[in-house]
Amino acid sequence: MKIGLRTVKTVIAATLAIILANYMGLNAPSTAGIIAILSVTNTKKSSFKVGIGRIIALFVAIGIAFICFQLLGFTPLAFGLYLLIYIPIAARADMSEAIPVNSVLITHFLNAKSMDKDIIINSILLLLVGVGLALIANLYMPNVEEKIKKNKENVDKSIKLLLVKMSEAFKNPFVAVNCEVTCKEVAKSIDEGERYAKTHMDNHLLARDGYEMSYFQMRRMQLLVLEDMISLINEIDVEADVSKEIQMLLVKIYETYGEDNDGVELKKSVMQVYKHYETKPLPTTREEFENRARLYQFLTEIQTFIDIKVNFNTIQ
Repeated sequence: MKIGLRTVKTVIAATLAIILANYMGLNAPSTAGIIAILSVTNTKKSSFKVGIGRIIALFVAIGIAFICFQLLGFTPLAFGLYLLIYIPIAARADMSEAIPVNSVLITHFLNAKSMDKDIIINSILLLLVGVGLALIANLYMPNVEEKIKKNKENVDKSIKLLLVKMSEAFKNPFVAVNCEVTCKEVAKSIDEGERYAKTHMDNHLLARDGYEMSYFQMRRMQLLVLEDMISLINEIDVEADVSKEIQMLLVKIYETYGEDNDGVELKKSVMQVYKHYETKPLPTTREEFENRARLYQFLTEIQTFIDIKVNFNTIQ
């Protein structure tokens, strides 16, 4: 049985929360441990958001509970009225996760049949201890930068492979390009990379740099274009000398493909290929015309593929 890091942090935070609550002489110290368990999340940002949300929501809950208990006494009916008012308010304020924790704290008032200063302070301190130790536990998060880098390398390597296969198909038109498996592998690496990139971003409370997320989204857009190119290339039937310029362009893209290439020079190369085909004699048969149109469409897809990278670098 594998025990994950989050489990270890949860155990430590809950145990220390109970010990600390006991040391402080708080009533119902085990409640601090339960709060810690519910407050340890997958990322620093989510843990911080949940913790702060619960603290704010507790003061709202105390205010509502005070009114309800004053109106109906410390009875189950008053607690039911509290829930009827508090749950919609917490849900509307996007603090639904605070409802069970804070409601347990409110039951302390119900059981004690009192809302004096000491009991209120006790409840607030129980929450602060549980949330505080959960936040401390989440200060350590494993570094996923290496995993992000590995996924980026896998994506770029696989896309380069697709470019090579398409280039070879123009040299040997009798070979069909079937890259379904490779495309699925690229999509899988992009999905994994996006998950790691989001985790990395959420583990930096003040950082808002979404470069890695944007990078994988850019590659996803390029993959969609590549899939269209693969479908199209199997329908193109032209002589090697006609497709040579595009074949060489694919080789150039493959050779210079990478994160650091802004695509500007490649875009110029595409325009040169366009100009080259403008000087070619017009097709003489319907079949030649249709194939030339598909070839032109393929070149347009290449331009789109490169423009995606150019626009990405411009925005970044």
